[in-house]
Amino acid sequence: MVVSMQAQNNITSNIIEGSKTLVELVRVIKTPRSNMGQANITEKKDSCAIKAVSDMYFRNAMANPVIVSLYRRNGNAYETIAISVKILPKNQEALFELRAGIYKMKIETETGEVRKVLREGEMKINACENTLKEIKDNE
Repeated sequence: MVVSMQAQNNITSNIIEGSKTLVELVRVIKTPRSNMGQANITEKKDSCAIKAVSDMYFRNAMANPVIVSLYRRNGNAYETIAISVKILPKNQEALFELRAGIYKMKIETETGEVRKVLREGEMKINACENTLKEIKDNE
């Protein structure tokens, strides 16, 4: 008789706990989504924004190979080591993960041992702005 009473109490407590769970579930389902607290949404930043870098592509539309050199500005002076790439005629090359900032760009042609400057100037590279520069005969 004692065993039967304990079993009955156990069944009763299980039914009560199940009912509480069911009531909570119905309450959650009926709650409008606008009233529910929003989870902390963290905005995912692109790696280029975190690193402050950008990619730059150069397309040579000329009949001769060109050399593109970039010198990063550091205060009022430029860094002594240039980032250079030689681009063959009718070809395209890329420089990846250039740090954002002001650069001096020099575009030269090479005929034999003589280099001729086609264009020289400053440009600003912003983070995450991948750009394409086309080098044509009339530049």
